[in-house]
Amino acid sequence: MTKDEALIDLCKTLLDDPEIVEQQGWQKLVLIDEVNDGDRGMHGYSYDLDGKCLLVAPAPRNLDKLKSLHDTMKAENPSGRGWLKCMIRISRNGEVGADFEYNDPDRWSHTPDNYQQRIAEYAAMPV
Repeated sequence: MTKDEALIDLCKTLLDDPEIVEQQGWQKLVLIDEVNDGDRGMHGYSYDLDGKCLLVAPAPRNLDKLKSLHDTMKAENPSGRGWLKCMIRISRNGEVGADFEYNDPDRWSHTPDNYQQRIAEYAAMPV
């Protein structure tokens, strides 16, 4: 499986996850994965047309597809390194964007002081 195939497979799985698409009228999803000492977790936000934001997280069973993407990209990387974090953006009309962070473990981190800023930042991001 290639990186692109693994990413498409993950996105399809996320769009079938009722935990992710539970917000009526969602227009954009922004999901962040973080790998820590072999553990992983994904959380993110669903935005509707009015910019209303809902916190979402995939069902744990869907993290297998995320691991598959990570493993595929790690195998394709000449250095053999896997990413520390990734951000996946999906629009309701089918556009997908993905960014991968290999060096900064604090990229896209949320704190009590910055989470409102992050929500606004993600809402303004193109897919």
